Amino acid sequence: MANKQYTLITGASMGIGKAFAFECAARGQDILLVALPEALLKTTQQQIKARYPVEVNIYGTDLTQPTAIEDLYQHCIQNNFYIHILINNVGMGMGGRFENISPEIYRTMLNLNTQVMTMMTYYFLPMLKTSPKAYILNMSSMEATLPLPYKSVYTGTKNYIYAFSLALREELATMGIQVAVLCPGPVLTNEEGLKRMSAHGKRAKWVMLMPEEVAKIGIDNLMKGKGVIVPGKINWTIVKLMKLFPTSVKMKLLERIFRVYESH
Repeated sequence: MANKQYTLITGASMGIGKAFAFECAARGQDILLVALPEALLKTTQQQIKARYPVEVNIYGTDLTQPTAIEDLYQHCIQNNFYIHILINNVGMGMGGRFENISPEIYRTMLNLNTQVMTMMTYYFLPMLKTSPKAYILNMSSMEATLPLPYKSVYTGTKNYIYAFSLALREELATMGIQVAVLCPGPVLTNEEGLKRMSAHGKRAKWVMLMPEEVAKIGIDNLMKGKGVIVPGKINWTIVKLMKLFPTSVKMKLLERIFRVYESH
C-alpha cells in the first residue's frame, strides 16, 4: 500500500500562504499547514475543513528557532506525513533606508527568508525523493531581478531564493522533482500592504494581484513544470523589459520609483 501524500505549506495561516492552503485543498490535496502557534492557524484549518473534504493538519512553530525544522521533520516521520509537495512560502519584508532598520529585524528577515527555506528543503529532500513525482515551490518576488533601493536586504534575500531555486532545479531535474520559483509583484495581503500600494498611487493598481490569484497561478505553473513563475502579464513584461536597460539606468529609475519607501 502506497504511503499517503501531503502538501506542506509554511506561513500558511495568512496572506499568500493561506491562499495556497485553500488552493491545494480545492485540488483535493491533503495538507499540513505550518505557521506560528497562534489562533489564526487553527482558524485556517477550520475554514478549510468546512469547505473541502480533505485532511487538514496543522503544526505550530517558529521556524527560525534552532531545532524547529528538524523537529517538524521528525513530526512528519512519526505521523506518517509523506510530503510530496513542499511550498516554502514563509517570509517577511520591510522597506526604508538601510541604516534606519534595526539589526534584530534584519537578522529575523535573513533567517526567515533564506535560512529557513534552505534548511526546509535540505531536511525534506530525502522524503521528496521517495515519491515518484515531487514538487518544491519557493516564494521569491519580482524584486529578485530588480534590486530595489530602500529594500536592499529584502531584495537581497529574494535574489538568493531565485538563484538557489534555479540551481537546485537543475540538480534535481533527473530525480523526478520539479523545482519552481514564484516571483509575484505587489500582493494585497494586509493593511500595511495597502499603505504601500497607496504610496505608489495609481500605477500600483496595474501590477497588484490578490493572494488567491497568485496561489492559483503558482500551483498551475508548478504542475506544468515551469521553472520561473511571474504572475500577471504586466509584471512579466516589466521583468523582461528591465533586463534590456543598462544597470546604471535601471538602478536610477528604481531609486526614483521606490523613494516613497525612504521614510518608512
